[in-house]
Amino acid sequence: MTVNGGKYGDPFIFSKQDLYSSTTSKHGQTEMSAFDHRLLNQWDAAMSAGMFKYSLEGVETKVLPGKYHIVIQMNSNRKVLRRTPEAIVDVQQPFDANKFNFTKVKKEEHLLQLLYKPDLTKKIEHGEEGRLETEVGSVLINNAPICSSHSLLMPSLSQCLSQVMTGEGLSLALHVLLLSCSPDLRVAYNSLGGYASVNHFHFHIYYLPFKLYIETADCVQLAGPCYTFEDYYAPGFVFQLENGDIEQLSRRVMLLVNMFVKEKIAHNLYITRGTCLDGKETGEEYKTLRVFIWVREFISGIKDVKGFCIAALELATHVPVYTQDDWKSVCEEDIAWTAHSACQKYYDAMKPKVISLFSSVDSTGGLRKEI
Repeated sequence: MTVNGGKYGDPFIFSKQDLYSSTTSKHGQTEMSAFDHRLLNQWDAAMSAGMFKYSLEGVETKVLPGKYHIVIQMNSNRKVLRRTPEAIVDVQQPFDANKFNFTKVKKEEHLLQLLYKPDLTKKIEHGEEGRLETEVGSVLINNAPICSSHSLLMPSLSQCLSQVMTGEGLSLALHVLLLSCSPDLRVAYNSLGGYASVNHFHFHIYYLPFKLYIETADCVQLAGPCYTFEDYYAPGFVFQLENGDIEQLSRRVMLLVNMFVKEKIAHNLYITRGTCLDGKETGEEYKTLRVFIWVREFISGIKDVKGFCIAALELATHVPVYTQDDWKSVCEEDIAWTAHSACQKYYDAMKPKVISLFSSVDSTGGLRKEI
C-alpha cells in the first residue's frame, strides 16, 4: 500500500493497485481501505477540533415505507447555519473570485491532498525508478454537513473553475469511489441551476450506511452504453463501469454532460457501487459502479430550501429534511411526485437526442469516425 498517515491536507498517494474492483453489497460493514481510514479519521479530527458550524449529534435517519425505501435524514441545523447559497442564473456562469469560493476556506478544512502515481513499477526515461506522483485533487470538509463524513472533492481547487463538469474531474471522482472498499461511499454533483450552492467546481462525497434503491434498480438499454430506469419515479440516464475502464466510462458520461451544458440544461449526477445493468448479477458483491445523470428544471436565483429540494441526493433516494414537521409528515408519494415533476419533461425532451448521440458512439466511448 502506498499510503501513510498524516495531518490536515497531507498527501494521500495512490495508484491503480489501490483500487477495489468490487465490494460487498452489505452496508454498514466495518472493513475499510486505507483511503477510508484516512478520510474518516481526518474528518473526525476536524469535527473534534470544532471546524464545523454544528454538531451532527441530533441528526436522525429513517427509511420510509414504500417501494423505493427512501432514506430520510433530519438535520435542522443545515438550513439555518449553512452559508448563503450563491445566486445562479446560467448553467455556465463564470467563476467570480470576489464571491465565496473554496480557495478561501481555512487550511484546517483541508483533509487530504490526492496524488496519483500512474505505475509503481514503471521506470522513468533514464531507467531509474522515480517519483511520478501528480496532484489530481483535494478533499475538504463541508463545514455545514448533511451527515457524518460529508466532504467536498475538489479536482482543480487552485484553477478556480466554475461548476461545470470536466472529464478529468469526473475521472477523479470515479477513482476516489474505487479507492474505498465500502459500498457506503457515494459521490454527488449538482450543476448550476441544479441546486449547486457555490460556483467553484466540486463534488460531494460521503458515506451512507443504507442501501439505496438505485443500487440495484432494473435498467433497460437505451442506446449503446446508455441505459435508463425500467421503473423509477425520477427518469434519468444510467452508465456503468465495464472491465475497470475508468477513462472509457468518463468519456461516455461526458458526451452526455457536454450536450446538456451546450443545451443549457440543468443536471444532477450520482455515483455509487451497484449491480451490473444487464440484470444477470446476483449475490453478495457489487462488481461495478453505476453513474446516474438526471436532467431537470432550472432553479434560478438564490435557492431557498423549503421542506426538501430535488438535487442529486434526493434523486438517488437520500432525502435530507430540515424541520420536525417534514420529518414526521413527508412520505414516499410526496418525494416521488416532486422528483417526477422536476425531471420528466426534460427527460422526454432530451431522450431522442441521447438516443441519437449514443447510436453514434463506438465501444470506446468516442464518436464513430463516419459521423
